[in-house]
Formats: sequence, structure tokens, C-alpha cells
Amino acid sequence: MAKLEVWANMPVKDVERTRDFFKQLGFKVNGSDESLEIASFIFSDDHFVIHFFRQDIFEQSAKSAVFETYKGSEIMFTIGAESQAAVDSFKQKVIQAGGKVVTEPMNIPEGYNFVFADPDAHLWNVFYHNPQ
Repeated sequence: MAKLEVWANMPVKDVERTRDFFKQLGFKVNGSDESLEIASFIFSDDHFVIHFFRQDIFEQSAKSAVFETYKGSEIMFTIGAESQAAVDSFKQKVIQAGGKVVTEPMNIPEGYNFVFADPDAHLWNVFYHNPQ
């Protein structure tokens, strides 16, 4: 099978706010960072791309109303970390960028993680896998 690329598309209320938030977290802008309709970032070395579309543009393209993320969640992305210290450091970046810490960093059987919400209440899990 040929290698497939998968991109994610997510609705946001304020593209500039989203762009600023993810820049502060250190993610690389994908393409132009001047559009008022989309902010696009590369989230991994394998070029996993997430496009953050202004909500009305997303709804028009999807031909569907957007789920209100402040009432619940449909998906949570996981960002891999290299160590527990990296998880803790990422938490501080989230706070400084204006994100909301949903769960404090904690040890779990598989490693160490915390969950945060971005400015549009999309959930993100920052996870260090402890291969014991």
C-alpha cells in the first residue's frame, strides 16, 4: 500500500488567537501564517498537519454544524514527550500561552501525562511513554 498522508481539520472561533497559541507552544507553521480563515501547523517530524479553520469556513466545507467543544469532546490528540521533565515543561508553556490545564501531570501505568484545552476547548494529551 502506498504511504498515505492524514491531515486533521478542526474548527476554531478565532484563527489569529489559535495561531498565536500554537506558535507559543513551539509548533511550526505550515504555509502562510497570515490568513484569517486558516492556521496550519506541522505537529510531527512525519509532517502530521492540523489545519485550524475558522468555524464558518469549516461548517461550509463539512456541510455540518460544529460540535460545541465547551460542552464535551469528540477527539483528543496526544503529543509525545521525551521525558517527564518535558511533560512538565510543556505544561508551563500551555499556561503561559493561555491554555487551560484539565488534568495535572500524573504517573499512569503506561508513563506520565497531563491534559490541556486549547482556546477553543479542544483537548490535548501530553504523554511520556515509560517503556518499563
